[in-house]
Amino acid sequence: MKRTVIGLVLSAVATLSGASLANAAASPSSDFGGDISGGRTGGTITRYNRSVGVTGFVRDDPAPGSTTVIFVFRQGTTVFDEQTRTVSDGQRNFGWTEAGPVGGFSLVDIHLSHAGGTRIFIASVPRKA
Repeated sequence: MKRTVIGLVLSAVATLSGASLANAAASPSSDFGGDISGGRTGGTITRYNRSVGVTGFVRDDPAPGSTTVIFVFRQGTTVFDEQTRTVSDGQRNFGWTEAGPVGGFSLVDIHLSHAGGTRIFIASVPRKA
């Protein structure tokens, strides 16, 4: 009797673990990338239920000033958050999960700026259906 119960419990755990892995693998993702005079960025936006995962890099060419990548997280026309990552004369890798509102983010806008100059639009990454 104990072996049967233990076998059923282990079978249930294995099934649930497999379902979790399948759900994680099914999360849609979009690549982004672009460059401006003095720097570049690239990476992936991965959509989860409410949040998004952001991984990638920002690179700054050896020149005066630094390069900043700017992420603007939106739901419709409402801006929920803005995150930046900056580097001078090199490359910075990044990765984080941005918590989102109910329904998730509808759009992530990505911009680059060099030496504190104007933001240059790189990409808009919409939620995939």
